[in-house]
Amino acid sequence: MQRMNIKGFINFAYVITVLTLSGCVGDLDTIPIDEDVVTAAVVYDNPESYLGVLAKLYAGLAVSGQQGPAGQSDIEGIDEGFGQYLRGYWYHQELSTDEALVGWNDQTIRDFHAQNWSSDDGFIFAMYSRIFYQIALCNEFIRETTDAKIADRGLMPRWLNK
Repeated sequence: MQRMNIKGFINFAYVITVLTLSGCVGDLDTIPIDEDVVTAAVVYDNPESYLGVLAKLYAGLAVSGQQGPAGQSDIEGIDEGFGQYLRGYWYHQELSTDEALVGWNDQTIRDFHAQNWSSDDGFIFAMYSRIFYQIALCNEFIRETTDAKIADRGLMPRWLNK
């Protein structure tokens, strides 16, 4: 009986040792191998890129992709036409009231006026996806443009040069 307890303890210790020592230490701390992947470290090393990113943040309110009418949408799985922020905002603000009349029948657009909304509606999904996409972009820009990060990159912003 005591021999089984010792054997069980040895097996348990072996399993714990294997699980503890075989973890990936530093394996995930790599830079992307794919040359098409652009990281924040690359983007924010160039001072001109700050204006480009800021332009993308504002453009995201009016455009829904990189190419136009279809091809390089910012959000995969959403049509670039109704995935645009201001258009979706207008749908949600106006089509759900008596102020606008729905005279066309794109997918589930009439459901706005009929107050027959559901989580499966493509227009609602597109609007909320766009909102959260824009929030994520803006939050990343705020994180990357602190005075400390700019100073770490060796870039001196104009407002600190005074």
